[in-house]
Amino acid sequence: MQKILKAIKKILDVVFGSRADKWYWKFRHLIDPKWAESYVSSQSLEHPHRKLLVETISRYAPFASLFEIGCASGPNLFLIAQKFPDTTLTGIDISTRAVEKGRAWFAEKGIQNASFSVGGFEHLSPIPDKSFDIVISDATLLYADPEQMKKIALDMIRIARKALVLVEQHTDDEPFYNSHWIHNYKNIFPNAFFTKIPAELWAGDWGKYGYIIEIIPQ
Repeated sequence: MQKILKAIKKILDVVFGSRADKWYWKFRHLIDPKWAESYVSSQSLEHPHRKLLVETISRYAPFASLFEIGCASGPNLFLIAQKFPDTTLTGIDISTRAVEKGRAWFAEKGIQNASFSVGGFEHLSPIPDKSFDIVISDATLLYADPEQMKKIALDMIRIARKALVLVEQHTDDEPFYNSHWIHNYKNIFPNAFFTKIPAELWAGDWGKYGYIIEIIPQ
């Protein structure tokens, strides 16, 4: 199934460029019905990069609210809810199926401090300034092209009060597209702090380009 999905995405990338990513994630469940469920599997929850993300976020405690763009079915929100049960957590994702699974799974686990809604990058603009203490993304912005990133970056930093924390792929050179975008976040966020994700922790492109990126709103 994974080989079939990669082949389909490669064809769409050639024809439609990065626009294909939006359609791919929005409708992936039609090809891979178990995709949304995989995000709340033990394998997903125990992926070591999530521990690094939670540890990074914890340095900004106490905080009353956190917002995640591209939350899928909520693996990061689940781990954050366990550590910060009194924090209001909000997540959006472009996949209706992922959001539905997240809502159902959190209800099953009795977690009441998190909410999910369907939304993409374009849904950041209506959010008022400084709406959340912490704003995060995890392997989401690599599906935004450089032109989109200009607006997304402004919105994400605008709605954060204490910190913006990203788990994304970064290059020191010009951004490039290879099934997803690898951006130069030093140009996008000149005051950002970068922590390299060890290659032994996450293989492939993540081992080469993966960083935790922290930005403090001015």
